[in-house]
Amino acid sequence: MKKFFDQSPCSWGKILAIFAVLSFVLRTIFLVWQRHEIDFSVVTIVETYAVGFFFDILALGYIAFLPLAYYTLVPSKFFNSPKHQIINRVFYFIFLFVIVFSVFSEITFWDEFQTRFNFIAVDYLIYTTEVIGNIMESYPMGFLISAIAIISAIIFYFTYKKIVVVKEENFRCRAKKFVIYFAALAIAFLAIDSSKVTRISPNNYVNEIASNGIYQLFSAYRNNQIDYDTLYAGEDLKVATENLRNLISKQEPHSKFLNEDDIARFVPAPKAGGEKKYNIIFVSIESMSASFMNSFGSTENITPNLDNLAKESLFFTHLKATGTRTVRGLEALSLAVPPTPGNSIVRRPNNENMFNISSPLIERGYEAKFLYGGDGYFDNMNYFFGNNGFTIVDRQTFAKDEITFSNAWGVADEDLFNKAIKEADKSFAAGKPFLNFIMTTSNHRPFTYPDGKIDIDSKTGRNGAVKYTDYAIGKLLEAARKKPWFDNTIFVFVADHCAGSAGNTDVPLWRYQIPALVYAPKIIKPQVFDKNVSQIDLAPTLMGILNLSYNSKFFGSDVLNNSKTIDQHSFVSTYTDIGYFKGDKLYLLKPKKEKKVFNVVIDGYGWESSKETVTTEYDEREMSNAIAYYQVASYLFRNDKLKNFTADKKN
Repeated sequence: MKKFFDQSPCSWGKILAIFAVLSFVLRTIFLVWQRHEIDFSVVTIVETYAVGFFFDILALGYIAFLPLAYYTLVPSKFFNSPKHQIINRVFYFIFLFVIVFSVFSEITFWDEFQTRFNFIAVDYLIYTTEVIGNIMESYPMGFLISAIAIISAIIFYFTYKKIVVVKEENFRCRAKKFVIYFAALAIAFLAIDSSKVTRISPNNYVNEIASNGIYQLFSAYRNNQIDYDTLYAGEDLKVATENLRNLISKQEPHSKFLNEDDIARFVPAPKAGGEKKYNIIFVSIESMSASFMNSFGSTENITPNLDNLAKESLFFTHLKATGTRTVRGLEALSLAVPPTPGNSIVRRPNNENMFNISSPLIERGYEAKFLYGGDGYFDNMNYFFGNNGFTIVDRQTFAKDEITFSNAWGVADEDLFNKAIKEADKSFAAGKPFLNFIMTTSNHRPFTYPDGKIDIDSKTGRNGAVKYTDYAIGKLLEAARKKPWFDNTIFVFVADHCAGSAGNTDVPLWRYQIPALVYAPKIIKPQVFDKNVSQIDLAPTLMGILNLSYNSKFFGSDVLNNSKTIDQHSFVSTYTDIGYFKGDKLYLLKPKKEKKVFNVVIDGYGWESSKETVTTEYDEREMSNAIAYYQVASYLFRNDKLKNFTADKKN
């Protein structure tokens, strides 16, 4: 092996040593960073660094593919020329710059998500405008790039004479070695499952630290789509479907199924008195963890408007987000479907003309609009909402005088809400009831907002962004109360997901607890709803408040009018792990058909105090219920059975 490395166009053994040292330093930083979350032992430390080194080798193998292919194929005459030796040095410096840059990048990524690079990083490589803008506004990039260049130059100065060789082998030798290298890389690519190899500890922080960010980036790109039937535990489809239909029937005893093999059903109005054409302003709030609110035990006093509003609203105190990203929240809030593994439906192909929150309303003459302060091409939001009945109102539709402040992610929440008021005025003037579905942006790094609005300076951290968003919500309601349509309007305020997603367990349940408030002083009496429910229950609950009789394909239920029969469960997920939380058990479905069950102990609202321990004592029927929801949801989407009823008629 030493001979192989030493006779290669450059000494890859020495390069591996450099790469491994940088990775070692990075792992050590992460271990120190999360020291309060990890129970250290000699075995843990040895396994973390040993498994980490293994993935460092794999990562370097991926990185080396293009350079080695080039060195294998380059003509001998050119290889031995003085110009090519300059190119060698340039390539080597670029390589050093890239791996040092990746170290700094992983540190900033960990700061945001407490994980190695994953599918989020893949998305960030796609949406460069917002991401680069966000990075430029969040970090001192001039200083960081200079530091990266200096560190790379220092390493280059002390190593390039030992790394870059000037003597070239003949083509046959080069080709033989490249074939061996390529075969080894292909075997590793096909045979190694990083999700298994890095599972060295029940503590997820340890597993993340043991991996390699660059390798995880390749892995995330490769696994961007996930097939449920291939990778997850399942049952006979007919059995699972019948099980799900029975669960829905228990929760909605008055609903009637329309077919025998899906969940399409007629939901009758819950009360006498006819349907109500209330307007709806539905606000999905970026990263608004419940733990920010005093109503949930915070002492920061950064959400005074939401806390006061909670006393005047239908206030959900145990509602769980389905995922950790905006598109997952938008999926749950609009489609009322569990978080099937992989990408959100918002970003998947064939997501047009789905049955969604606007479908029963558009049939009744509503105008549905999706309002977003950024560029809605991000995360496919414009395409999804635009092809599901909504008129798009994003940053591109704002006039110059409608924008008082903006950053990389979009206009300030105040500007967005002012635009929403104008759009509501337009619908009202046209005699149309309206659904304005709003996605905010201000509570997002770089945490910048207009000066002079709150008592926390802009760009000083998350608390300021939370308080500014809360301030903007107060301004929205202040303006709305002056409008003739206010008394006939329902306001919904709910988070898309929590501000953080990491924890020391597979799926830290407390990271999914979000606030949800339904406010309409002339329509809804204030009350606290303290049952365990999901984001996917909000859309059908709204239909119940409107007293609609309608055909539905929602997986969620009207929990307000069926409060005595609801099953009290919720859904949580990562990109690959999908969970079903009921009672004191979290039922988790993982790739390779793995099933895990956790006992969950929650103190109070569960903020940073929920404890999850693996158990083998659980009700097998509840595991079947979890499988039924996820397996059938995946099947129905894949087979176009979640499309709007108008599409069913056409087919």
